[in-house]
Amino acid sequence: MHLGICNNTGLVYEGMGAPNVPSIPTPSIAQAKLIESDADWKDLPRGLATDALRWVFREDSFDPVARTRRGRLYEPYAGQSQPGAQSVAPHPYEDPMMRSVGAMGQVVKMLYTFWACQTLLNKPNQGQGMILALGSAMASSAWRIVQAEAQANGSVMLTLKSLSAYAILPAIDSRQVAEIHRPAINQAIEKVLDAAYRESPVSVVDQCRAALTVLISRWLVQSGHADDSAFKLELGKLAEKLEKLGMYCAAKSAQIVAILHSRGKPNVQHEKGTKPPESGDDEFAIESVGLVLREFGWAIA
Repeated sequence: MHLGICNNTGLVYEGMGAPNVPSIPTPSIAQAKLIESDADWKDLPRGLATDALRWVFREDSFDPVARTRRGRLYEPYAGQSQPGAQSVAPHPYEDPMMRSVGAMGQVVKMLYTFWACQTLLNKPNQGQGMILALGSAMASSAWRIVQAEAQANGSVMLTLKSLSAYAILPAIDSRQVAEIHRPAINQAIEKVLDAAYRESPVSVVDQCRAALTVLISRWLVQSGHADDSAFKLELGKLAEKLEKLGMYCAAKSAQIVAILHSRGKPNVQHEKGTKPPESGDDEFAIESVGLVLREFGWAIA
């Protein structure tokens, strides 16, 4: 299955043998980049006009509750300049009266052309479990490929799951946080958001460990359960204080994040034979930060 995007109007064409039939209604299309290493985040697409030889994702459906997208993935034609001339059927949005129809009832358009992304299917496990960035270097989002299918017409259909930490971490209700503690808390949360799904699991866990340390120490001081010396305590010690107060969910989550953080240290891995944090561990750490915010009553419901 082929896809074409007009370089002048942005209108979309598709077809089995060539992108020559108008796609109606015009679908939502974003450039895409498979993230195979941290360095790939520095090599995101820069837009069709200047960076046309990139993958594109055509969205077919979006579920805001499940935070999933379903759509088709395409890669550019190999060895062909972009954009290129292509005969197409007149697009009703552009020429409803078909005044520009030429020979064989078609018109010539300059299209950025793509076909089904077979490259992804050649990746281990057909790319399932990998991260796909959608958008451009100016603004992008991260998605987990949870399913890949080869359709009867040759299209590569993907089901994607959002990896945005903004959908996981609740907004902070600043009215519930003492003004003196707000700068440190906001800075810690921003660092988690910046690292989430863009840095290695070890880095994400490290930022979450730091954020939990800030959150718990500030809450203990603000609620009168500790004095300023709590600011100097490690996360494990802070979690013990929460446990003594009966806040078991927050305490246990913090303790696990502290253990994951220690596993990120090479000397601990060598001494205890443990594995460093992996994909999934970082998601748990982010979820733990959100849980603690809710347990403290610092999250906007």
